[in-house]
Amino acid sequence: MALVVAAVLLSLCGSMLETNRQVELHRLQSEVLQAQSTYATQVGTFTNLSTPSVVVSQATTLHLVNPTSVTQVPTTSLDAILPLPKFVGYAPVTSRTQR
Repeated sequence: MALVVAAVLLSLCGSMLETNRQVELHRLQSEVLQAQSTYATQVGTFTNLSTPSVVVSQATTLHLVNPTSVTQVPTTSLDAILPLPKFVGYAPVTSRTQR
């Protein structure tokens, strides 16, 4: 009789330990799902910041405009030494420390 009671108690204790492990695993899985959800929300938010409409609105607030003309740069060998560029017009010189 004592052997049966001991076996039942041992089985009960093992079952309780297993139940506690399952509860802990469920809690950890819930935390992982919450963290993944938060991450996905943040990725979506930051991805939306790089959409073309947002980029255009930010460029407009910075007074950037569409170019009036585009100059095609000719292809050249990477071994060739290129001459210095020639600029047309005048651009004021601004010190880097004053920008």
